[in-house]
Amino acid sequence: MAHKTLTISEEAYEALAALKKEGESFTELVKRITAPLRKKKLSEFIGIMAGPEYDDFEKAVLEVRHSKSTRLERMKL
Repeated sequence: MAHKTLTISEEAYEALAALKKEGESFTELVKRITAPLRKKKLSEFIGIMAGPEYDDFEKAVLEVRHSKSTRLERMKL
């Protein structure tokens, strides 16, 4: 497994050390405390790209979806 060296402040180190369980490595600690951030539910993203600034994006996505399905249909003929 590759290893990386991180530089953190003494205050950050102490904060992490205070969260460590007995026998837990800092790698295990970081993985444990970041796990909830990596396992977000899809429902948490609803509405994140809403508003007029995303209208063009939505149109582009729909165009790509349509053109892709149209190409697939043509390939089947």
